[in-house]
Amino acid sequence: MTTTESRAAKAAKAEHDHAHMPQSPAAKSALNTLLEGNRRFVAGEPYYRRDITAARAAATEQHPIAAVFTCVDSRVTAESLFDCDFGHLIVVRTAGHVPDRAAVGSLAFAVSELDVSLVIVLGHERCGAIQLAVNSYRANPHGMTGNFLTDELHSMAAEGVEKSPDDPYHAAMLRQIDHTVVELRGDDQLAGAEVIGARYDLDHGTVRIVA
Repeated sequence: MTTTESRAAKAAKAEHDHAHMPQSPAAKSALNTLLEGNRRFVAGEPYYRRDITAARAAATEQHPIAAVFTCVDSRVTAESLFDCDFGHLIVVRTAGHVPDRAAVGSLAFAVSELDVSLVIVLGHERCGAIQLAVNSYRANPHGMTGNFLTDELHSMAAEGVEKSPDDPYHAAMLRQIDHTVVELRGDDQLAGAEVIGARYDLDHGTVRIVA
């Protein structure tokens, strides 16, 4: 094992040890289904075609098993990486998965009206919003910029730069996942669901539970 591989293995173990796994049977079942779908995706063996026939079959009603709160990044398509069909997922997106009022309200709707038992906060490598926030912090570490996105991510960028100067983007991304998970867990509107955090690897396609 190379030094780089060893560091990656240690980082993965640390993330796993920090992860929170769902407790309710419904949330456990939903997570298992999604992780099985991710394994199919990574193996290049998707089960669902998501064609017009499937769209028509789901047209009259929906029964989502989970809600995914993720980034607007065009490379992060939850339905594909979890190998889900029409009607399986509620997907809410903001840049850097910043939990603004519209996003939280949408997740609350999924929990209260569609009986979703699991909310996954899904961050990812090389997030443009995180990179923007880190670069903004480096240019102006002592104050806000007036840009909503970078200001919302300011504290996560600060922690990334100050605690992990060798890789502040990765550190800030993980911190943003943690921050979002904590905020959503504390919101009474989402009390009917369990909230966990995950990281999507753009290069390998894997989803790892990290919070």
